[in-house]
Amino acid sequence: MHNNNKLLKLEILISTMFQTDLLFLEKMFPHEHFSNFNIIIVNQTSEDKILESTYPNIKVANSFERGSPASRNLAIRLGTADVFLMSDDDIVYEKGLEETILNAHRKHEDADMISFEAINEQHELYTNYYPEGEHTKKSLLKIYTWVITFKREVFQDHEIYFNHHFGVGSTFKGSTEYVFLRNAFDKGLKMIHISKVIVMHPNLSSGVLMGSDNAFFSRTARMQRFIGNLSYIWLIKYVLFTWRHQYIKFTDIPNKFKLGLQGISKYKELETKGEINKIHVSQNYRYSEN
Repeated sequence: MHNNNKLLKLEILISTMFQTDLLFLEKMFPHEHFSNFNIIIVNQTSEDKILESTYPNIKVANSFERGSPASRNLAIRLGTADVFLMSDDDIVYEKGLEETILNAHRKHEDADMISFEAINEQHELYTNYYPEGEHTKKSLLKIYTWVITFKREVFQDHEIYFNHHFGVGSTFKGSTEYVFLRNAFDKGLKMIHISKVIVMHPNLSSGVLMGSDNAFFSRTARMQRFIGNLSYIWLIKYVLFTWRHQYIKFTDIPNKFKLGLQGISKYKELETKGEINKIHVSQNYRYSEN
Protein backbone atom coordinates (compact mmCIF):
# COMPACT_ATOMS: atom_id res chain seq x y z
CA MET A 1 0.00 0.00 0.00
CA HIS A 2 1.37 3.41 -0.95
CA ASN A 3 1.46 6.09 1.75
CA ASN A 4 0.47 8.83 -0.65
CA ASN A 5 -1.56 7.67 -3.62
CA LYS A 6 -1.50 11.17 -5.08
CA LEU A 7 2.13 10.59 -6.00
CA LEU A 8 1.48 7.38 -7.94
CA LYS A 9 3.67 7.05 -11.00
CA LEU A 10 2.64 5.22 -14.19
CA GLU A 11 5.04 3.46 -16.54
CA ILE A 12 4.06 2.08 -19.96
CA LEU A 13 5.83 -1.16 -20.94
CA ILE A 14 5.99 -1.53 -24.73
CA SER A 15 7.06 -4.71 -26.52
CA THR A 16 8.18 -4.23 -30.12
CA MET A 17 10.55 -5.64 -32.73
CA PHE A 18 13.23 -4.31 -35.09
CA GLN A 19 12.64 -0.60 -34.38
CA THR A 20 15.45 1.85 -35.16
CA ASP A 21 13.73 5.13 -34.20
CA LEU A 22 10.93 6.36 -31.95
CA LEU A 23 8.57 7.44 -34.75
CA PHE A 24 6.23 4.50 -34.08
CA LEU A 25 5.33 6.18 -30.78
CA GLU A 26 3.76 9.15 -32.58
CA LYS A 27 0.86 7.02 -33.85
CA MET A 28 0.40 5.47 -30.42
CA PHE A 29 0.14 8.83 -28.63
CA PRO A 30 -1.90 11.16 -30.90
CA HIS A 31 -3.24 13.43 -28.14
CA GLU A 32 -0.03 14.28 -26.28
CA HIS A 33 3.63 13.95 -27.16
CA PHE A 34 5.02 10.57 -26.13
CA SER A 35 7.91 12.22 -24.24
CA ASN A 36 5.38 13.29 -21.58
CA PHE A 37 4.98 9.65 -20.51
CA ASN A 38 7.26 7.30 -18.62
CA ILE A 39 7.97 4.50 -21.08
CA ILE A 40 10.09 1.36 -21.18
CA ILE A 41 10.57 -0.15 -24.63
CA VAL A 42 11.85 -3.68 -25.11
CA ASN A 43 12.92 -3.89 -28.74
CA GLN A 44 13.56 -7.48 -29.83
CA THR A 45 16.05 -6.99 -32.61
CA SER A 46 19.46 -7.76 -34.11
CA GLU A 47 22.81 -5.98 -33.67
CA ASP A 48 22.32 -3.99 -36.90
CA LYS A 49 18.92 -2.56 -35.86
CA ILE A 50 19.45 -0.77 -32.55
CA LEU A 51 16.91 1.60 -30.99
CA GLU A 52 18.07 4.54 -28.88
CA SER A 53 16.27 7.23 -26.90
CA THR A 54 17.39 10.76 -26.14
CA TYR A 55 14.44 11.36 -23.82
CA PRO A 56 15.18 10.97 -20.08
CA ASN A 57 11.87 9.22 -19.27
CA ILE A 58 11.92 6.83 -22.26
CA LYS A 59 14.21 3.90 -21.59
CA VAL A 60 15.14 1.26 -24.15
CA ALA A 61 16.34 -2.32 -23.88
CA ASN A 62 17.48 -3.86 -27.16
CA SER A 63 16.96 -7.58 -26.63
CA PHE A 64 18.52 -10.25 -28.82
CA GLU A 65 16.09 -12.99 -27.79
CA ARG A 66 12.69 -13.87 -29.22
CA GLY A 67 9.25 -14.51 -27.71
CA SER A 68 6.72 -12.06 -26.30
CA PRO A 69 6.78 -13.46 -22.71
CA ALA A 70 10.56 -12.91 -22.41
CA SER A 71 10.13 -9.37 -23.76
CA ARG A 72 7.31 -8.48 -21.35
CA ASN A 73 9.10 -9.99 -18.38
CA LEU A 74 12.21 -7.97 -19.11
CA ALA A 75 10.12 -4.78 -19.17
CA ILE A 76 8.56 -5.75 -15.81
CA ARG A 77 12.03 -6.34 -14.34
CA LEU A 78 13.40 -3.02 -15.61
CA GLY A 79 10.40 -0.92 -14.57
CA THR A 80 10.54 1.27 -11.46
CA ALA A 81 7.12 2.98 -11.28
CA ASP A 82 4.22 2.18 -8.93
CA VAL A 83 1.79 1.15 -11.67
CA PHE A 84 2.57 -0.59 -14.95
CA LEU A 85 0.50 -0.52 -18.15
CA MET A 86 1.24 -3.35 -20.60
CA SER A 87 1.47 -2.30 -24.23
CA ASP A 88 2.10 -3.34 -27.83
CA ASP A 89 3.28 -1.19 -30.74
CA ASP A 90 0.09 -1.35 -32.87
CA ILE A 91 -2.32 0.44 -30.56
CA VAL A 92 -3.57 4.04 -30.26
CA TYR A 93 -4.16 5.55 -26.83
CA GLU A 94 -7.20 7.60 -25.89
CA LYS A 95 -7.03 11.13 -24.50
CA GLY A 96 -6.45 11.35 -20.75
CA LEU A 97 -4.82 7.91 -20.59
CA GLU A 98 -2.62 8.51 -17.55
CA GLU A 99 -5.30 10.39 -15.63
CA THR A 100 -7.88 7.62 -16.23
CA ILE A 101 -5.52 4.89 -15.01
CA LEU A 102 -4.09 6.68 -11.98
CA ASN A 103 -7.52 7.96 -10.88
CA ALA A 104 -8.78 4.36 -10.90
CA HIS A 105 -5.82 3.18 -8.84
CA ARG A 106 -6.34 6.03 -6.36
CA LYS A 107 -10.04 5.23 -6.05
CA HIS A 108 -9.40 1.49 -5.70
CA GLU A 109 -6.18 1.67 -3.73
CA ASP A 110 -6.55 -1.92 -2.51
CA ALA A 111 -6.65 -3.27 -6.09
CA ASP A 112 -3.50 -5.03 -7.23
CA MET A 113 -4.59 -5.18 -10.87
CA ILE A 114 -7.10 -3.03 -12.76
CA SER A 115 -8.22 -3.80 -16.31
CA PHE A 116 -9.79 -1.28 -18.65
CA GLU A 117 -11.42 -1.53 -22.08
CA ALA A 118 -10.40 -1.19 -25.72
CA ILE A 119 -12.25 -0.24 -28.88
CA ASN A 120 -11.57 -1.37 -32.44
CA GLU A 121 -11.07 0.75 -35.57
CA GLN A 122 -14.85 1.10 -35.95
CA HIS A 123 -14.99 2.58 -32.43
CA GLU A 124 -16.91 -0.43 -31.13
CA LEU A 125 -15.89 -2.24 -27.96
CA TYR A 126 -13.13 -4.71 -28.82
CA THR A 127 -14.98 -7.52 -27.04
CA ASN A 128 -18.11 -7.96 -24.93
CA TYR A 129 -16.55 -7.14 -21.57
CA TYR A 130 -18.04 -8.22 -18.27
CA PRO A 131 -19.53 -5.49 -16.05
CA GLU A 132 -17.38 -3.41 -13.70
CA GLY A 133 -16.31 -5.07 -10.50
CA GLU A 134 -14.11 -7.84 -9.19
CA HIS A 135 -12.76 -10.29 -11.74
CA THR A 136 -13.68 -13.94 -11.91
CA LYS A 137 -11.89 -16.74 -13.76
CA LYS A 138 -14.37 -16.26 -16.58
CA SER A 139 -14.19 -12.46 -16.85
CA LEU A 140 -10.40 -12.62 -17.20
CA LEU A 141 -10.87 -14.41 -20.54
CA LYS A 142 -12.00 -11.08 -22.03
CA ILE A 143 -8.89 -9.17 -20.97
CA TYR A 144 -6.11 -8.62 -23.49
CA THR A 145 -2.59 -7.49 -22.65
CA TRP A 146 -2.96 -3.84 -23.62
CA VAL A 147 -5.71 -3.03 -21.07
CA ILE A 148 -3.86 -4.54 -18.09
CA THR A 149 -2.48 -2.30 -15.34
CA PHE A 150 -1.00 -3.57 -12.10
CA LYS A 151 1.02 -2.62 -9.03
CA ARG A 152 4.69 -3.33 -9.66
CA GLU A 153 5.63 -4.25 -6.08
CA VAL A 154 2.75 -6.66 -5.56
CA PHE A 155 3.36 -8.57 -8.78
CA GLN A 156 7.11 -8.70 -8.20
CA ASP A 157 6.66 -9.86 -4.60
CA HIS A 158 4.38 -12.69 -5.78
CA GLU A 159 6.68 -13.48 -8.72
CA ILE A 160 3.90 -13.01 -11.26
CA TYR A 161 5.44 -12.91 -14.70
CA PHE A 162 4.37 -14.01 -18.17
CA ASN A 163 4.72 -17.77 -18.67
CA HIS A 164 7.54 -18.47 -21.10
CA HIS A 165 5.59 -21.23 -22.85
CA PHE A 166 2.44 -19.19 -23.66
CA GLY A 167 2.71 -16.37 -26.19
CA VAL A 168 3.95 -15.31 -29.61
CA GLY A 169 7.24 -17.02 -30.38
CA SER A 170 6.67 -19.61 -27.61
CA THR A 171 5.62 -23.25 -27.32
CA PHE A 172 1.91 -22.37 -27.21
CA LYS A 173 1.27 -19.34 -29.40
CA GLY A 174 -1.67 -17.92 -27.48
CA SER A 175 -3.40 -17.61 -24.09
CA THR A 176 -0.57 -15.28 -23.03
CA GLU A 177 -2.50 -12.88 -20.83
CA TYR A 178 -4.96 -15.39 -19.41
CA VAL A 179 -2.22 -17.60 -17.98
CA PHE A 180 -0.52 -14.46 -16.59
CA LEU A 181 -3.73 -13.13 -15.02
CA ARG A 182 -4.87 -16.50 -13.69
CA ASN A 183 -1.53 -16.82 -11.92
CA ALA A 184 -2.32 -13.58 -10.09
CA PHE A 185 -5.94 -14.57 -9.49
CA ASP A 186 -4.99 -17.98 -8.07
CA LYS A 187 -2.61 -16.28 -5.64
CA GLY A 188 -5.52 -14.28 -4.24
CA LEU A 189 -4.64 -10.84 -5.57
CA LYS A 190 -7.42 -8.27 -5.83
CA MET A 191 -8.26 -7.78 -9.50
CA ILE A 192 -10.99 -5.46 -10.76
CA HIS A 193 -12.42 -4.24 -14.06
CA ILE A 194 -13.30 -0.64 -14.91
CA SER A 195 -15.63 0.14 -17.83
CA LYS A 196 -13.51 2.94 -19.29
CA VAL A 197 -11.88 2.86 -22.72
CA ILE A 198 -8.16 3.65 -22.75
CA VAL A 199 -6.99 2.34 -26.13
CA MET A 200 -7.86 1.44 -29.72
CA HIS A 201 -6.60 -1.88 -31.04
CA PRO A 202 -6.97 -2.99 -34.68
CA ASN A 203 -9.61 -5.69 -34.88
CA LEU A 204 -8.58 -9.27 -35.48
CA SER A 205 -11.08 -11.75 -36.86
CA SER A 206 -12.22 -13.89 -33.94
CA GLY A 207 -13.29 -16.57 -36.43
CA VAL A 208 -9.84 -16.84 -37.94
CA LEU A 209 -8.30 -16.94 -34.47
CA MET A 210 -10.70 -19.53 -33.05
CA GLY A 211 -10.31 -21.92 -35.96
CA SER A 212 -6.54 -21.63 -36.30
CA ASP A 213 -4.09 -24.46 -35.63
CA ASN A 214 -2.47 -22.30 -32.92
CA ALA A 215 -5.82 -21.91 -31.15
CA PHE A 216 -6.42 -25.65 -30.94
CA PHE A 217 -2.87 -26.36 -29.79
CA SER A 218 -2.51 -23.53 -27.25
CA ARG A 219 -6.07 -23.28 -25.87
CA THR A 220 -6.27 -27.00 -25.17
CA ALA A 221 -2.91 -26.78 -23.39
CA ARG A 222 -4.27 -23.87 -21.37
CA MET A 223 -7.29 -25.94 -20.35
CA GLN A 224 -5.02 -28.80 -19.32
CA ARG A 225 -3.26 -26.32 -17.02
CA PHE A 226 -6.45 -25.17 -15.32
CA ILE A 227 -8.88 -28.12 -15.44
CA GLY A 228 -6.53 -31.09 -15.79
CA ASN A 229 -7.74 -34.08 -17.79
CA LEU A 230 -11.19 -32.55 -18.25
CA SER A 231 -9.39 -30.79 -21.09
CA TYR A 232 -10.12 -33.85 -23.26
CA ILE A 233 -13.86 -33.24 -22.87
CA TRP A 234 -13.36 -29.52 -23.42
CA LEU A 235 -11.49 -30.27 -26.66
CA ILE A 236 -14.41 -32.29 -28.03
CA LYS A 237 -16.79 -29.41 -27.23
CA TYR A 238 -14.42 -26.85 -28.77
CA VAL A 239 -14.05 -28.82 -32.00
CA LEU A 240 -17.85 -29.12 -32.31
CA PHE A 241 -18.37 -25.46 -31.41
CA THR A 242 -15.92 -24.21 -34.06
CA TRP A 243 -17.45 -26.50 -36.68
CA ARG A 244 -21.05 -25.51 -35.87
CA HIS A 245 -20.12 -21.82 -36.12
CA GLN A 246 -18.27 -22.49 -39.38
CA TYR A 247 -14.86 -21.47 -38.06
CA ILE A 248 -13.62 -24.82 -39.40
CA LYS A 249 -14.88 -27.23 -42.08
CA PHE A 250 -16.22 -30.69 -41.34
CA THR A 251 -13.17 -32.17 -43.07
CA ASP A 252 -10.90 -30.20 -40.67
CA ILE A 253 -12.29 -31.93 -37.58
CA PRO A 254 -9.82 -34.89 -37.36
CA ASN A 255 -6.77 -32.66 -37.80
CA LYS A 256 -7.95 -30.01 -35.32
CA PHE A 257 -8.76 -32.68 -32.73
CA LYS A 258 -5.31 -34.16 -33.22
CA LEU A 259 -3.71 -30.73 -32.71
CA GLY A 260 -5.61 -30.34 -29.43
CA LEU A 261 -4.37 -33.73 -28.24
CA GLN A 262 -0.83 -32.71 -29.15
CA GLY A 263 -1.25 -29.53 -27.09
CA ILE A 264 -2.29 -31.54 -24.03
CA SER A 265 0.58 -33.98 -24.57
CA LYS A 266 3.15 -31.18 -24.91
CA TYR A 267 1.86 -29.44 -21.79
CA LYS A 268 2.09 -32.68 -19.78
CA GLU A 269 5.61 -33.27 -21.07
CA LEU A 270 6.78 -29.80 -19.97
CA GLU A 271 5.03 -30.25 -16.62
CA THR A 272 6.75 -33.61 -16.03
CA LYS A 273 10.13 -32.03 -16.78
CA GLY A 274 9.39 -29.20 -14.33
CA GLU A 275 9.72 -26.68 -17.16
CA ILE A 276 6.18 -25.32 -17.41
CA ASN A 277 6.34 -22.68 -14.66
CA LYS A 278 9.94 -21.53 -14.96
CA ILE A 279 10.21 -17.75 -15.13
CA HIS A 280 12.24 -16.59 -18.11
CA VAL A 281 13.42 -13.02 -18.58
CA SER A 282 15.56 -11.95 -21.54
CA GLN A 283 19.20 -12.10 -20.48
CA ASN A 284 20.85 -11.10 -23.73
CA TYR A 285 20.04 -7.41 -24.04
CA ARG A 286 21.55 -3.94 -24.05
CA TYR A 287 19.87 -1.40 -21.78
CA SER A 288 20.12 2.34 -22.30
CA GLU A 289 19.01 4.61 -19.49
CA ASN A 290 19.30 8.35 -19.98
